[in-house]
Amino acid sequence: MLIPHMTYPSHWSYKSQALSRVACDGTIPAMKEPRLIVSKRLREMLSYDKFAGPVPRILILRSEYWVDGACVNACRDLGWEVETVPTVMEGVLPKENVARLFERLAGFRPDFILTVNLSGMDVSGLFARFFEDVRIPYVTWFVDGPRTILMGRTDLASPYAVALTWEPAYIPSLEAAGFPVVETVPLAADPHVFNREPREMWDIPPSFVGNSMVSFARREWDSLKTDPELEAAVRQSFETEHVTRENFGEGLHALLDPGYVDTLDAEQRRHAEMVFFIEGTRRLRHRLASALVPEGAVMRGDDEWRIAFPTSGGPVHYLGELAEFYGRCEVNLNSTSIQMATTVNQRVFDCPAAGGFLLTDAQPVLDELFDVENEVAVYHSLEECRDSLRFFRAHPKARTEIAARARARVLVQHTYAHRLQQIAEIVKKHFSP
Repeated sequence: MLIPHMTYPSHWSYKSQALSRVACDGTIPAMKEPRLIVSKRLREMLSYDKFAGPVPRILILRSEYWVDGACVNACRDLGWEVETVPTVMEGVLPKENVARLFERLAGFRPDFILTVNLSGMDVSGLFARFFEDVRIPYVTWFVDGPRTILMGRTDLASPYAVALTWEPAYIPSLEAAGFPVVETVPLAADPHVFNREPREMWDIPPSFVGNSMVSFARREWDSLKTDPELEAAVRQSFETEHVTRENFGEGLHALLDPGYVDTLDAEQRRHAEMVFFIEGTRRLRHRLASALVPEGAVMRGDDEWRIAFPTSGGPVHYLGELAEFYGRCEVNLNSTSIQMATTVNQRVFDCPAAGGFLLTDAQPVLDELFDVENEVAVYHSLEECRDSLRFFRAHPKARTEIAARARARVLVQHTYAHRLQQIAEIVKKHFSP
C-alpha cells in the first residue's frame, strides 16, 4: 500500500448545511447524532429490493487507493454492474462529488456501496446514518490498520454497515467500533496488472521493492517530540523488544503499560500506534537489507536506501513497472509489515501472478491460502532467509516450478474477482430479502 494513505486517515470534512442542501434538500437536526432529513420522494426512490437483478450492482466510492481500480476491474470481469463516485483522501469533499453520489444512488440503485479504508465517509458518520435510513448496505474494506482510522469512534458504523479486514487481529477493534458484521477478506491480485508466465532467464538480481520507511519514521518520531512522556514510553517498548507483529495486532495495551495506555487520549494513541507501525516496519526492512545485501541483494525504493546501502536502486512504479520487474527478478524478497500479525501482504499475490519467484517470511495464514510445501518459499529467520536465498539462486528450475504453481493458485483462487464474489455473498447473507 501507499504509505501516505496508510499514515493518515482518509476522511473528509464538510460544512453541514451545504451538505444537507446538496444531499436531499433537508437540514441537519440539532441532536447528538445528526441525520439528514430524507424527503418522502427520495425515500421512495431509494426503496428497492437488494440483489433483485440478474447481477450485483456495486457503487464504489473511488479514491486514490489502487484497490478501488482493482475492484472495478473485477466487477467488469464478472459481468456485474459497477459505478464509481470520485472522492478525496483528505480535506473537503467538493459539493459536486456529494451531488454525484446522491444522483448515482437514485439513478443506479446499487445493491451495496463499497469503500476502502472508509474513504469518502464523513468524519461525523452522517453518511453512515443516511445509508442506514435509506437501507442501503455499505461495506468498508480495511486494507490498513483500522485503529488509527477509527480512533475509538463508534459513530461510523450502523446496522447497515459491513466491516471487512484483511488482518483477523483487527476483528475485536471493529466489533468494538459497533460494526454489526465483521468478516476477514484477504488481499488478492488484479490480473489486469499482474498476469505473466514465469520466465527461465532473469536479468535482475535478488531484490526487495519497497520504501525504506526512514523519512516516514522520522516524521512520526517528530510528532512525539511535544509529548516527552509518551515518546519515552514508546522508545522503551522498542528497547525491550515489545514491538512485535503479535503484540501490534493486540494493540497498545500489549505494547505499552496498560495503565498508562488508559490515560492517553485518542490522538495520543494514534500517534503512538503510528510510530510503532512505521518504525517497527522500518526496522524489519533494514534488518532484512543488512542480512541480504552482502549476499548480492538489492533494495529498490526511495533515496534513503541508497544512503544506507549504496548498491540500492530507485523506485519501481506499482502499476506501470512492477509486474515486469517481478518476472525478471531472480528472487523477489518479502518482509511483511508489522501491522500484519497473521496475514500476508499484496506482494504474496502480485509477485506469483506476474510470474515471479517470491521468498517470503512465514505468516500464519499462508497455509490457508497456498500449499506451502509446493507453492511458497518461506523463511522463519534471517539466517534461514539467507540460506534459502543461496539455495534458490543455485536452483533456477526449483524457482520456476514454485512460481508456476503459485501463479496457478492465485489465478484460480486469489484474484479480486474472487474477493468481490466473497464480499457480495456476505452482503447478501445479511441484507438481501
